[in-house]
Amino acid sequence: AIAVLFQLYLTTFGFGINFLTSMCGVQQIQLMLNPIFESSSPSDFWGRRWNLVIHGILKRGVYKPVRTRYSRWAASLAAFVASGIFHEWLLSIVFYTDGDDDDNHEVVHTNKIIDSIIPGYGRNTLFFVWNAILIGLEYAFGGAAMFQLMKRHLPLTVVSLLVTSTALPMVHWFTNDYVRSDFFWDSQIGFPIIVRVQ
Repeated sequence: AIAVLFQLYLTTFGFGINFLTSMCGVQQIQLMLNPIFESSSPSDFWGRRWNLVIHGILKRGVYKPVRTRYSRWAASLAAFVASGIFHEWLLSIVFYTDGDDDDNHEVVHTNKIIDSIIPGYGRNTLFFVWNAILIGLEYAFGGAAMFQLMKRHLPLTVVSLLVTSTALPMVHWFTNDYVRSDFFWDSQIGFPIIVRVQ
């Protein structure tokens, strides 16, 4: 469910940016191509469907230069590590503290008091390294008869959900700080969220 929310947020953000830039006469690529429900492999998910703007930057700035000297898996690993570092940097902006030495200052939030959080640095990078490992496994075993049979005979949505599920064991490394910080609760301003009435 959290992955679908992230996809929804990024897709809507992408449509907004495309709308604004098109008003200035600049055409942008679509940010997301429904990766959760239409990906046929981990490399299809990350390379052709999820956050294509960042993918293009990492491909040109990291993958291709590394690929000129090393294997495609080493280049993929380098791109995923760079993505992890970039996301660590984003966390420092999203969870910016006010410079107060007290790490647990209280914030009033919709009639409840919550503690601001200090992000767990390193987890995002580990999540992206995990996905680089999955890409490496795809390079090594993706052509196996079993996987090709699944691609040919299962509906694309089922294949895509299987692909997405490969990241699930480690997805908490990426989503934990967003969930703990009430990122999704706060963002309901733009995206209504159904909540249980108590």
